[in-house]
Amino acid sequence: MNQARTFPHTEVRMNVDKELEKEVLTRLLHAHPNGLGKEVLDNYRGERVVASTLAMLQERGLIKEGHVTLNPAGEHALNLPIKLTASGVEAARKLDA
Repeated sequence: MNQARTFPHTEVRMNVDKELEKEVLTRLLHAHPNGLGKEVLDNYRGERVVASTLAMLQERGLIKEGHVTLNPAGEHALNLPIKLTASGVEAARKLDA
C-alpha cells in the first residue's frame, strides 16, 4: 500500500517563494523605467532570499539576463539596476490585476 508523503516545510516555503516572487515582480513593474537599484532587496525575509528569488526570475526569463550572477564565493551578486523583460512585464501585470 502506497502512502502519500507530505513535506509541510517545503509547502510553506513554496508559498513564501510565490508570495515573494509576486512582490518582487509587482515592485519592478511599478518601478522607474530604469529599473530598481539596491532597494529591490528591501524585504523582511532578507537580502539573500530576495537575491535567490531574483536568480529564479532571471532563469525563467522574467528579468533581464546578466543582472544576477554568482560571485567567487558562490553567492548571488547583483548588477543593478534590475529590469523586467517583456515576459516579466506580462507576468507582473497578471499578478498585479
